[in-house]
Amino acid sequence: MLAPLLPIKGEYDAVIVCLGARSTFLPELSGKLPLRTCRGMIAHLHLPDNIRELLGHSPSILSDAWLAIQNPRNLYLGSTWEWKSCNYSQNVSMEEASKALEELIPKASAVYPNITKWAFDGARAGLRAMPPLTGNGSLPLLGQIDDLIGQTHKSKFWLFSGLGSRGLLYHAWLGKLMAQAVISCDEDVIPSELTSWRPKLIKKG
Repeated sequence: MLAPLLPIKGEYDAVIVCLGARSTFLPELSGKLPLRTCRGMIAHLHLPDNIRELLGHSPSILSDAWLAIQNPRNLYLGSTWEWKSCNYSQNVSMEEASKALEELIPKASAVYPNITKWAFDGARAGLRAMPPLTGNGSLPLLGQIDDLIGQTHKSKFWLFSGLGSRGLLYHAWLGKLMAQAVISCDEDVIPSELTSWRPKLIKKG
């Protein structure tokens, strides 16, 4: 459990909680956020020196497995899915890494066959904060949480979480929306689909 969110010392205009899967570790938010945990492993691969450049200026690829291209000879491959995990360790054993590669390489080779020529350089893991599944898909959790943590202030405390496995795609756009909402003290800047997770938890008004 993290230290309490309240009281926070010092002067500030607003607080944005963006702790990912650890958001639920805050005493004020424990048991109140509809987040699901999912541990994922990614692998770092490099192209051996004896193999000519294969990627060139290729963009990153998102499919059943994603490829995050760092440069023509280095990339990250991900990711596995271990639902309901509470393992926050970034360390990955060789056995775990081997199983991850067995799962990821076939998926990646469907869109990039030459992935089989790349060499394994290490692996690490992280715990995702996955939002609930809705009719619109798995949407991030944004918005004011003043009432949720028992505060009478308005537009003082905010949540930015639940970006899940697609946060890499829209984190900048959502971050811009959140900044605009906080600065203007106007939650309506944020699409209502991203704040609709609260009605059952918070009585607004």
